[in-house]
Amino acid sequence: MTTGVLLALTGAEEGAVVRALDAPGTGMRVVRRCADVPEVLAAASAGLGAVAVLAADLPGVDRTVTARLRAAGVRTLLVARAQDRDRCAALGADAVGGAGAEPATLAAQVIALARAAPGQPFAVASDVPGNGKPGAHTGSAQPAVPPAAIPPTEPDVGPGAGSPAGGTGVTGVTGVTGVTGTTGMTGVTGVGDGRLVVVWGAPGAPGRTTVAVTLAAELARLGTGALLVDADTEAPSVTQVLGLLDDSSAIAVAARHASHGRLDAATLRRLCPVVDDDLRVLTGLTRADRWRELPAAALEVVWETARRMSSWTVVDVGAGLGDEAGFDPVYGPQRHQAAASALAAADVVVVVGAGEPVGMRRLVMALSDLAERAVLRPGAERVVVVTRVRPAAAGPHPARSILEALTRFAGVTDAVLVPDDRPALDKAVLIASTLTSAAPGSPARQALQALAARLVGEPTAGRRRARPGLARRR
Repeated sequence: MTTGVLLALTGAEEGAVVRALDAPGTGMRVVRRCADVPEVLAAASAGLGAVAVLAADLPGVDRTVTARLRAAGVRTLLVARAQDRDRCAALGADAVGGAGAEPATLAAQVIALARAAPGQPFAVASDVPGNGKPGAHTGSAQPAVPPAAIPPTEPDVGPGAGSPAGGTGVTGVTGVTGVTGTTGMTGVTGVGDGRLVVVWGAPGAPGRTTVAVTLAAELARLGTGALLVDADTEAPSVTQVLGLLDDSSAIAVAARHASHGRLDAATLRRLCPVVDDDLRVLTGLTRADRWRELPAAALEVVWETARRMSSWTVVDVGAGLGDEAGFDPVYGPQRHQAAASALAAADVVVVVGAGEPVGMRRLVMALSDLAERAVLRPGAERVVVVTRVRPAAAGPHPARSILEALTRFAGVTDAVLVPDDRPALDKAVLIASTLTSAAPGSPARQALQALAARLVGEPTAGRRRARPGLARRR
């Protein structure tokens, strides 16, 4: 059986690589010599090849491209200069080879990549043709040693090696780097110990941002700090709630760094201003129509970098989940890709709904939709939070009425109820502060403080007394 190869190299060695791959006995055939990235993606979408060999300096090569190739069932080998090898290892490619290598060496790397078992770490034998070692061949490529039989000799080669971001789980030998992934992500390993909390909920305005901001502030005070991320692509508002008058979008900048393999914990930290003592904020999009700037492939790196940077990361996302507008699931941009990416990576998902008739119906439907789509990873914890709990909307015994409704229609018995405290919430927004600082005695704040203590594992909250007044920024 012959394996098709898509080739897009910019160096003079392209013709020799084609001859080496098409040599008798290799089992390879170059089916398309592509001029640019769109042609590679088109050929991959048409199912013409199983392996793509791309020059790393080809315009448009980034993490989104490798993710799209992977979604189409195509493995990717990036050919990069020595100074770009570490960056390219973070782009999610299955392997990274060296520019200027002998054509037979590149051909052997492609053969080894094509024969590697799916989902297994990739490595290349140390005696591949043309590597200049004893016993190496200089003619046409020969079948490489099975990857499983070769121990890695260069662990932790990548942008995280020896840096604050940590290792990337990269292994490789003799000019080729194999990249392995975790949680469905190729090229991102060395996951930090931090936990990711995603605040999602029913459509409308049940108070997702208020819950996210307050919960992040409480987690920051109970631990060693927290990171609040505004990844809402429908109605981003964290900057307005906290008075961060910044015309730029930090999350878009972080996503661009991630797409090009340049995001680490130090870079992410520089993008996040500090508010309310130990709480950092990654500001959101300035307009909802910029949602295409947050591709899922880049956000996967942002979430994992956030884990390494902070003990707790709280992500505020929009209510949308899927796209039913006929978009191509592989190559077309997805309207709610930011929310889907965050939910898929979450350790804890906080589902928010309003404690009123319309809000309760929307909450029950949202919980059903979340379960049917199965977007959460195994082991993720789900917490239901009901806001605006008040007798005027839910009867004389609102807590009992809400819990009974959730138990009957959604099977939820342990929802967190947040009393309606409009004066305190209005005050917090008016002075551009967190509810924790603006109204520490608020019943709404105390309910979310208890939730933060529950997530941290503390029996009681409030070990650090909140200081009233404006949030401190620097």
